[in-house]
Amino acid sequence: MMKHWARERPDLDASSLGVLGRVSRLARAAEENAATLLGQFELSEVEFLLLAAIRTAPDQHPAPRDLLDSLMVTSGGLTNRIDRLEAAGLIERIANPEDRRGIRLQLTDAGRRLVDQVTTAYVENQNKVLDAALREDERDILARLLRKLLASPSFDGDPRLAAASEPRPRLGRPARPRRGQPGT
Repeated sequence: MMKHWARERPDLDASSLGVLGRVSRLARAAEENAATLLGQFELSEVEFLLLAAIRTAPDQHPAPRDLLDSLMVTSGGLTNRIDRLEAAGLIERIANPEDRRGIRLQLTDAGRRLVDQVTTAYVENQNKVLDAALREDERDILARLLRKLLASPSFDGDPRLAAASEPRPRLGRPARPRRGQPGT
């Protein structure tokens, strides 16, 4: 499409269409890839993220309202996910000692085992996808550029968007040889 615009409107720099179009296609492909993987565990992305949020919460007993922003679902949508995961024996509601009217969530033993298993498979899958196309230095550059875009005023400069993509330590992964070096 950019070639067509270049021919029809040489005065117009349409390169942004290519860049943002690729980002959109990449996001859709990543979502489909994740959905396929999570489907093997009979989880939706939001259900996986809910289990992971409970697992990684500082006290591992978050109140549902504390998860709404990070999961980007409505309170009704969250309640439905909690109900489903509770019925599956993966989480349980417990009394909130700080507020008798409220509840907190905790993983059951089965929920903890499942979220750990899914997280391992999910991270390995994500690494495989990126490692197939990018060297480690390229991954770092791409991550930096995406954080910069997400933090820009064009995307409301929402620091949560940029912070959500802060690099995480890559524990347990040996460094890959660079292309063109022995072992590649």
